[in-house]
Amino acid sequence: MTAEAFYRYLMSARRALWVTLRALPEDQLSAAVIPTEGARCIKDLLMHMAVVEDGWFRGDLLGQPTVLETLGVGAPGSAAEYWHHDHRPLDWLLSYWEAVEQATLASWPALLEQAAQHRRIPVDESRPETLSADEVLWHVMQHEVRHSAQVVQMIRLLGHRPPALDLVFHVARGPEEA
Repeated sequence: MTAEAFYRYLMSARRALWVTLRALPEDQLSAAVIPTEGARCIKDLLMHMAVVEDGWFRGDLLGQPTVLETLGVGAPGSAAEYWHHDHRPLDWLLSYWEAVEQATLASWPALLEQAAQHRRIPVDESRPETLSADEVLWHVMQHEVRHSAQVVQMIRLLGHRPPALDLVFHVARGPEEA
């Protein structure tokens, strides 16, 4: 499976997840389900997934301003500002994530060009490790899968039925389509 095909699967899975999330009450989306200093509620994870894609793809790979910056949202001043978004309306979070997705789609050829150049990207400013640009593409997509699973579990813990997000449910074809 190519990176582009996998990203298309993520887009399909996002839509299924977003439908479920829009049916949940805001207070449940903001409920601190996980007792941690990091992402505690569904809204925290939604913002985190979008920020990671935005930062790695636009900032690190393409050297462009992030979508978040273009929305006038500055860098967080603390870990709490980075992680905690229970106060943000779901519609705002999903609109931001959709804007990140649209920016990714618009820049997909440039992202693949970066991946082909075998450039190394620092993991972060405080660490010596690097990733290839291709590894960054796959890291960001795998990161979303992992955190989507956390959101699915949080939906269950809140007493709701989550959508099926597994790859097989989004890419499998029937006999007439094969």
